[in-house]
Amino acid sequence: MKIAIPVWNNCVSSAFDFAHRLLLVDIQDGSEMNRSEISLDPEPISQRAIRLKTLGIDVLICGAISRSLASLVEASGIKVLPYVLGPADEILKAYLIGQLGQSKFAMPCSWPGARKGFRRERRCRRGRQ
Repeated sequence: MKIAIPVWNNCVSSAFDFAHRLLLVDIQDGSEMNRSEISLDPEPISQRAIRLKTLGIDVLICGAISRSLASLVEASGIKVLPYVLGPADEILKAYLIGQLGQSKFAMPCSWPGARKGFRRERRCRRGRQ
């Protein structure tokens, strides 16, 4: 399995759409086998999704991500785990042991269940019922 984490100063980048660096980690039998970092050039979101697919990414762990980019990435068969913040090494360890759902890794101001994707429907809008 190959995991991608957009990084800035050794932490998960706050917005994948604008990230400049990507940490790539190969995992085999629950252990890290290889790690590298690559540069991400500014590019249209469709190209960013294609780039992830050509890199062989299976899981993208990221901070904020636009709905359109998340949809393109997921359509490529890549699992997206959004609204995550913290040191990249801690995030990776938490993911590998099934603890990424801890509140300490949740992006501030993300709604409960945000990491389940964009399929959540709003039942009422501000000022309307």
